[in-house]
Amino acid sequence: MLKQDRERWMNAQGEIVSLRGVNLGNWLMLEMWMLDSGDNPVGEGIEDQCTFEAKLEERFGTDEKARLMDVYRDNFITTRDWDIMQEAGFNLIRLPFPYQLIEDANNPMTLRDDAWQYLDYAIEEAKSRNMWVVLDLHGAAGAQGWEHHSGCAGKNEYWDGPNAADNQARTRWLWQQIAERYKDEPAIAGYGVLNEPWGTDAETLAANVTELYTAIREVDTSHVVILPGHNSGIDAYGDPEDAGMNNVAFEMHFYPGIFGWGEIGYDVHRDWLTCGQNGTTGVCEWDARIRELDTPFLIGEIQPWAGLGELGGPITRATFDRYNELSWAGTAWSYKVLSTNGGQGNGTWGYVTNKGERLLAKATTWSCDDWDSTLAEACETPAKIVTPTDTDQTFYLIVKSGALGGQHDVQFDNLQLTAQSSGENILTNSAFDTDAGWTEWSGTNTSPQDDNLSVELGFANGDENVLRLSATDGFSNGGVYQAVELKGGESYLLSGTFADVNSSDMWAEIYLLPAPPVNGEDISAAAMTKIDLNNDSKETIEAYFAGMSTVEYEINQGVYEALVSDEPADIFNFPDAPEALTLENTDAGMSLVWMGVSDATYNVYRTTSSGSNYQLLAEGLESEMYLDDTTTEGVTYYYMVTADNGEESYASNEVATEIFYAAIPGRIEAEHFSGQSGFEVEDTQDEGGGQNLGYTDAGDTLTYNVSVAEAGEYTLSLRVASSGGSEGIAFTMNGNSIGSIAVADTGDWQNWSTISLTVTLEAGDQELQLTALGGAWNLNWMEFTTN
Repeated sequence: MLKQDRERWMNAQGEIVSLRGVNLGNWLMLEMWMLDSGDNPVGEGIEDQCTFEAKLEERFGTDEKARLMDVYRDNFITTRDWDIMQEAGFNLIRLPFPYQLIEDANNPMTLRDDAWQYLDYAIEEAKSRNMWVVLDLHGAAGAQGWEHHSGCAGKNEYWDGPNAADNQARTRWLWQQIAERYKDEPAIAGYGVLNEPWGTDAETLAANVTELYTAIREVDTSHVVILPGHNSGIDAYGDPEDAGMNNVAFEMHFYPGIFGWGEIGYDVHRDWLTCGQNGTTGVCEWDARIRELDTPFLIGEIQPWAGLGELGGPITRATFDRYNELSWAGTAWSYKVLSTNGGQGNGTWGYVTNKGERLLAKATTWSCDDWDSTLAEACETPAKIVTPTDTDQTFYLIVKSGALGGQHDVQFDNLQLTAQSSGENILTNSAFDTDAGWTEWSGTNTSPQDDNLSVELGFANGDENVLRLSATDGFSNGGVYQAVELKGGESYLLSGTFADVNSSDMWAEIYLLPAPPVNGEDISAAAMTKIDLNNDSKETIEAYFAGMSTVEYEINQGVYEALVSDEPADIFNFPDAPEALTLENTDAGMSLVWMGVSDATYNVYRTTSSGSNYQLLAEGLESEMYLDDTTTEGVTYYYMVTADNGEESYASNEVATEIFYAAIPGRIEAEHFSGQSGFEVEDTQDEGGGQNLGYTDAGDTLTYNVSVAEAGEYTLSLRVASSGGSEGIAFTMNGNSIGSIAVADTGDWQNWSTISLTVTLEAGDQELQLTALGGAWNLNWMEFTTN
């Protein structure tokens, strides 16, 4: 049995235990997205555990609902899953469950007849493999938060409403039943009393969890009780020992690169695990808190491989190693995620998923905006060798793209589907030199000519002809396809390139399917059937549940190899950051000089907004100097430099050119901002050329340093373009409102018009901010003239 020893997890032999494992999400506690990432995974209106079970009960009755839930649970996790987890070296299983698994939901404070069926099973399977189990109450009576993963989306009646006191009493009772049954069970690592209980403030949470601790201790004095952190942290608890609590641990969930925490990639994990530029942030900041409180730490949910491709394995291993080095326990979310398309792609949220080889390549603007890459480097599903059929068959290679309504422009070139035994490319017109060989298809309309998607075969892009799929407004979805003759047992590799040209809310995918697409119908690479609990027969639903035990798995092989390796991950061996970066304005341009770093080359970055939106200016430099001769007069530029030895260092100090204040009266180019959020820069087709800002959403901001010559009334003219019109723009000067203006529909994103309003300004150096009241407008310049 594990116990607390200061900030460490200790076993009965007095040894520090390194705990690393996974969550068994979607087994006992359901989350619909883990069955399919598309819309309405199991039917319209079914969004959580409550609506899932309610629909089964509504259609088939209470007893049949219970039986079907057993079929689901008996097949979602089986002996093969326990063996796979053991083989990966996991020794800790976090087991999410809902209260109604134990308590009869219709008879409060009454155990179900089969209350212990699945917890007992999980504990025995884990115990036989020398694993520990954290019992995680993922959904308490009434739901402890508004999110779907608390069981009932939007409810939060554990904290609010007339039944809150009863729901909290039922939860204390529930934990006492659990503690009574398992108080002598050494395979229990701890009791996770509430998962993500964020429907209240931190102080109320701490007081409630203290009551749960007290209730458990009336029955069980041996097991670790896990104190859940608030989304604001753990400070509200204070020192557990001062509150009379012993043998406890804290829990938080850390997701670098996800949920607004930076972007998925090397940098965000490096900064987190190696404690940032100054060595005091990231895990070091949390380690200091935990050591001060002398309390163990469980990172109950982590996701260190999703979207990382080849980096997924090393970063997963480095994460577990680093946490264990700090005496932290960690469990990844999640062991298993299914989808109709199947396959690991660039790393799904599941350590295992169902096998799928019909989606050959995919990228989206949500995963990697403005990509321009080979299909082998596709940011969401890279192309790989597939063996689609055991018999000679006609299949269809389908190129598909769409957008939710934003700008849409994606371009494909040099597509080849190559037989691996012969090296033969079996596609016709792979280079899109003409419009031959491909058939246009619409996923939205019965006639491609009537939909919103523009298909251009042989579109001229510089010296190349490409396939261009584009739309300017509204939902779009479709593409082109051609028939291909596949040999049974033959393996094929898709290759080529594709590029996102300043799109938003857009996807691009290539499929290999045994049937041609039908106009007016979407396609999927369904490697697993989909169900609709609203309409499918009981027999169909039961077959779907039962089939989960036999579906062929695809394990994240890179993560597996990293976990079982005898050697730690070879990652985060980056060089020191360059020091003493200086900047001099010379006749030839901006001259940058810095101190050298051993065995490294250098990358130079530039922005016009201090501390953000840095763009790579030069890479692979071998000398400690760089001349930037591409600057524009009247713009403030900021620079930083990194060292690179195959991994990139932290950044040097930031240096800047002279701070430029745009003169008022005068014209200000839109792209000469000192700060911005949400906008993108693109080449303009307006008279005079240059660049404009676009891809505007409500709430986006632009900031400019300005110097107003004299106080008075001015006409502010703006050069704008819009497809559809917009509520427009609000203006402030030093935080004070000076006016707003709507933007009319100009007919297209590059049809330009000048609009104006009158503003009153104070004299002096000031900060001008533009805030988008609505999206759908582009800005080329603005001009102030004295009235």
